[in-house]
Amino acid sequence: MTSVHPQPVEARESLAQLACRRCQPSEAIAQKLWIADQHYLQSAPPGFVHVYEYTLRGQLVGGCILGRTAARQYNADRVLEVTRFFFVDGTPPNVESRGLALMRKHVRTWLPAIRLLLAYSDPEQGHEGTIYAADGWCDLGLTDGPRGYGWQSRQGRRDRKASRKLRWVRTP
Repeated sequence: MTSVHPQPVEARESLAQLACRRCQPSEAIAQKLWIADQHYLQSAPPGFVHVYEYTLRGQLVGGCILGRTAARQYNADRVLEVTRFFFVDGTPPNVESRGLALMRKHVRTWLPAIRLLLAYSDPEQGHEGTIYAADGWCDLGLTDGPRGYGWQSRQGRRDRKASRKLRWVRTP
């Protein structure tokens, strides 16, 4: 099937050179802090299951944090959440959706009990979920409005205005 907007040859070749690697336990905290520092929220949840780094021609260009889902209605043994996903500016087009596909391949191979991945995008920040749609994720609509108020009560956490997010799901 031919794409409506074909990518230039050099962009396709660049995407083929994108590598995804699960960080070893000794590296995971440093990579998590790098992702948090680069991400628009300037933070990351305290826990994680896996942290990934993405390199392009040997240069670190992005990262992903997978964690247990915060939504209690999901089975934590079968569902993981993409809690942070980031790529530096200036990467080739479609690098984010390629990065998601590489992460999913790792989950399929090394975490076979995981049957569903969950992610959220924030339309108020201009994040409409285009990268998830491009990788075949299903949009389940907006989350309910914010409930509860506990972030200020925890040391080292900043309170921020809560907004409704777009919920995305995909099999690994």
